[in-house]
Amino acid sequence: MTISGSHITQLQARPSICKNKTALPSANGASLASHSLLRLGQISLPCLISLSLSLSLSVVAPVYATKLNAKPLPHAGAAPGAQGVDADVNEYGRPIKDFGHGQEVTLPASQWAGRKLDYRDAAAKEKEEAAAKAKAQADAVKKAQDDRNSAIRNYQQIAIDANNKAIALGKQGKLPEAIAEHELSLKYDPSNKQFRINLSAAQTLYGQKLMAQKDYAGASNMFRKALVSMPDNGQAGKYLAEAIQRMGLDPGLSDNRLGIGDQLAAAGDIAGANVEYQQAMRLDPSARTYTKMGDMSTRYGQAANAVNWYRQAIVKDADYGPAHRQLGNMMLAMKDMTGAAAELRKAVILDPKDTAAGQGLIEIWRRQVALNPTLAENHLGLATAMQLTGDFGTAESEYAQAEKLDPRNASLPSARASLQRAIKHMAAEKHKAAAETFYNQGLARDAMAEIGQAVMMEPRNDKYQFLLGQCLENGGDLEGARQAYHTCVLIDPKNTEAAQHLREVENALAKGGQRAIRPSQPTGLTRQDGGGSQAGQQNPGMGIGLTQGSGQPGSQGAGPGGAANGRNKNMFEGNPQTGGGNTGTPYQASGSGGQTRPQQQYSNQQGQNPGQAPRQAPQAAQAPSQAIDPSTQATLTAADNMEKQRDFQGAANLLQQSLGNNLQNPLIHHQLAVNLLNLGQLEEAVSEFRIASALNPTNKIFMEDYARALKIHKKAMMDDSGSGAQTTGAVGDLK
Repeated sequence: MTISGSHITQLQARPSICKNKTALPSANGASLASHSLLRLGQISLPCLISLSLSLSLSVVAPVYATKLNAKPLPHAGAAPGAQGVDADVNEYGRPIKDFGHGQEVTLPASQWAGRKLDYRDAAAKEKEEAAAKAKAQADAVKKAQDDRNSAIRNYQQIAIDANNKAIALGKQGKLPEAIAEHELSLKYDPSNKQFRINLSAAQTLYGQKLMAQKDYAGASNMFRKALVSMPDNGQAGKYLAEAIQRMGLDPGLSDNRLGIGDQLAAAGDIAGANVEYQQAMRLDPSARTYTKMGDMSTRYGQAANAVNWYRQAIVKDADYGPAHRQLGNMMLAMKDMTGAAAELRKAVILDPKDTAAGQGLIEIWRRQVALNPTLAENHLGLATAMQLTGDFGTAESEYAQAEKLDPRNASLPSARASLQRAIKHMAAEKHKAAAETFYNQGLARDAMAEIGQAVMMEPRNDKYQFLLGQCLENGGDLEGARQAYHTCVLIDPKNTEAAQHLREVENALAKGGQRAIRPSQPTGLTRQDGGGSQAGQQNPGMGIGLTQGSGQPGSQGAGPGGAANGRNKNMFEGNPQTGGGNTGTPYQASGSGGQTRPQQQYSNQQGQNPGQAPRQAPQAAQAPSQAIDPSTQATLTAADNMEKQRDFQGAANLLQQSLGNNLQNPLIHHQLAVNLLNLGQLEEAVSEFRIASALNPTNKIFMEDYARALKIHKKAMMDDSGSGAQTTGAVGDLK
């Protein structure tokens, strides 16, 4: 086959195309490669022909290799001195040169050894140290975790073994040993609920066994432990109630459960006490129960929970002193001095015998005085604390110190007045305590003497009046007892017990049961007139004169049915002035030894304020004059003079002192109410107006004044600004 030149040229141009397709083998394998390519069928025919021609041309010229006889280049070969290697050459075949000429050369110290590290070196060093420390910590944590996991596995295995052993002992009836093993299992694995269930069940079974042996105390103790282990063990709670009942106590009374809890707490069984307090809480969630729960929280160190319990107790009963005391102690521990002082003060006021609250209150104010001894308010606070705890001498000293620091302190007068009342009240309480002792021992005469002294000191004390009524009733003086009970109800309208006694005495009087006190009875309740003559037996604070000759009740100073000589001064008519005619009539009353009281008149003093027309009391023209003793008349006259000088405080103090002998005199109560209203003491004034109206309900002016005082008080209570809370000034200015 003949190939033209154009075709050859075309074929020679293709090897460039085929060269990129595949790598060609050597010349000796050209035919084999061509054969392989044909087999593969991947090369086209024109490309194959071009490839064959190229291979034929490449194998035509012979190939020759040039032999190199030069010395090899230096390389790491045999050691110097080895076979075929010169001894004076190194391992690379180079001559060894001695630059020191056989002497050892010492190089100078490097200048970098003592150089100061720069910030990069310091940072690098710190980084290395931090990395090393972190690695050590990580290794320690990992080791601790491994040790902990290993210990947990060991503990869990010990707990499982103990539980299994306990179950086996329980099946054998060895309950104490089984309980010990169950407790050991819980010690090593306290979070295992099943272990707790097993322990509670074993304790319940052992409690049943003890109860069958009539060991009710031990059984109840074991049932409490079962409830501690598992609080929702209803069977243990049921058996506990049964054991307490067999001990002679009613388990359904919260007081019994609280008492048992107190005994357990005193013995150190806090967990058992907590069980009893919880049972009492379910029976009666009272203030006392809430306080006990707060005490348990305090023992367990749960301060916030304890405060919550105490506050709930106060909500239940704001007059429960222990709740205030415990809340104050918690606030003191929390460094809330203001709140602690307020709560402890309430606790002492509610229960003056609470020495713990009193000592805590004193300690707070002593700290305040030590921090700032020049502040008068701190001394006032300490004086108040001392006064509340009965240390009147120290209280007076602190009040004197406060006066030195701040003579114009507005709280000083009222504080010192309260101290005097407290001293007087303490003396009255001693008389009352003695009266109660005599009364309980059946010594009626001694009891009358003591309670009479207490009533003279505090005629407005409803408890004293009630005890006086009991003594009089026991002594057979039903009329005197009726007056005492009546006064007690007037002072405290909510005293239902006094009201019940009053009704019983009035029923007895209606049946003719009146019996006067014997003239010779030394009751200690008599009042002496001037010159030593006795003015007839009277009950102090009652104002009832008994005519000794007849044995019948004598004339009363200003009893129901009229006031003496029209002295019904309206509180809105102005301050009384001296003047007016004498409209009173003389009276006589027999006294001891046949002596008669001197005749005397009580003048009607009706005055007016400038710019205000006088108003005659309508009752004065209607009622005849009433008997009044000279002491009372002198008191009223002195009070009038003080009122003219606008000394309302002095007049009020004088009238309050005279109440001991004139508690049934409506004039004294009415005039005292007028002065109290002038002083701005609205509540006390309303109370006195109410008593005056009750003692003389037919007196129209008394009723009108009482109604107006109620309106003023109501307005003051409803006044948002509080300006009506302390009303001062002349009575005639009030509208």
